Amino acid sequence: MSISPGVASPCLRRRPAHPVIREIAIPDETGAHTANTLGPAWWTEDPERWDLLQFEAAHDEAGLPLDRWWKDRRDVLDALILTPGPVDHDFARFLLDQEMRFHRHCWGFSHTIEAAALLLAEHRRPDDVWRLWQAITASFDTWCGLPHRLLFAGGGTTGTIAYVVGSGHEQQDNLLGHLQELAEVTDDDVTTLLAQRRRYYADVLREPGTAPESGDG
Repeated sequence: MSISPGVASPCLRRRPAHPVIREIAIPDETGAHTANTLGPAWWTEDPERWDLLQFEAAHDEAGLPLDRWWKDRRDVLDALILTPGPVDHDFARFLLDQEMRFHRHCWGFSHTIEAAALLLAEHRRPDDVWRLWQAITASFDTWCGLPHRLLFAGGGTTGTIAYVVGSGHEQQDNLLGHLQELAEVTDDDVTTLLAQRRRYYADVLREPGTAPESGDG
C-alpha cells in the first residue's frame, strides 16, 4: 500500500532554501514536475543535488510543501527501481536515511522505504545491516511492512550472523536475537528475494492505476 502524503504533520521548521531548490524545485504549472523528468545519473553526478530530497527541506522559503517533497522523492525512487543495475551506494544510503526520517514523522507505510532498502541491499555489504535494521525498526509500520530477510543481504544467515557477532556494535544483541529468530536463508535466497521485489515494483510502476504492496516480513 502507499502512504498518503496528507497524513504528515506540517510542523517542520522552515529554513533557507538551497540555491538549487530555488532553481528547479518550485512547482511548474506549465509542465511535468522536474524531479519526475531528471534521470538517475543527474542525481548521482553531484551529491549537492541531494539537498533537494532531504526531509528537512520539505518546508523552505521556496514554498515546497511536504506533499510535493514526498512526490519528488517518490519519483526519484521509482525511476531508480525502473533503471537496471545498482545505484550509487552513498546515494542509496542517503535515500534510505530520508525514508526513515519520513516514516518516523508520519503514520503509515509507503512503498518508497522498501524501494530505498532494496537499492541499498543490492550492494550486498555486510555493514549495511545496521542501516537496514534501523529502517525496519523506524516505526511499527516499517516493522510490519519491510521484508526482514533484507537483513541477510550481506551474506545470508551464516555470513550476516558472523558479521554481527564480531561487530561490537551497540545494537549487536538486539539484532542478533532477531536474526536468530528468522528462517535461515542463503546468499542465493537473498539474490532471489531482491530480484523478485525489484521486478514486482517495476511491473507495478509500469501499470497505471496500481499501488505497490509491502513485502512479507
